[in-house]
Amino acid sequence: MKELRYILQIRLAKDTVFFGPGVRVLLKLTHEYRSLNEACKIMNLSYTKALKMVKGTEKNLGFKLLDRKIGGLGGGGSSLTPKCINFLNRYDEFEEELTTKASKIFDNYFKEFF
Repeated sequence: MKELRYILQIRLAKDTVFFGPGVRVLLKLTHEYRSLNEACKIMNLSYTKALKMVKGTEKNLGFKLLDRKIGGLGGGGSSLTPKCINFLNRYDEFEEELTTKASKIFDNYFKEFF
């Protein structure tokens, strides 16, 4: 028998949701591979859709997420701005703190069921 558990997904919104697990993974993969295009391939996501996600997030946050270098001799690539890296680190810390507190709350309410 499977153990009872909860699933917590954090999304940020203003009028509509603009940041969540998908954008987070896209940015982290872009950082890892230094390429938005490579991140798109890994996620099976069109480049156009990824750009739309990035631009929507930038608009809502009010700052640039990526520094993009277009082609040329050394090839193109993308890197996260320092502000984006700071934002992702804070988001990760926020998620970790929420998850820790949510686990305690979950245990308070449902411990008797498992």
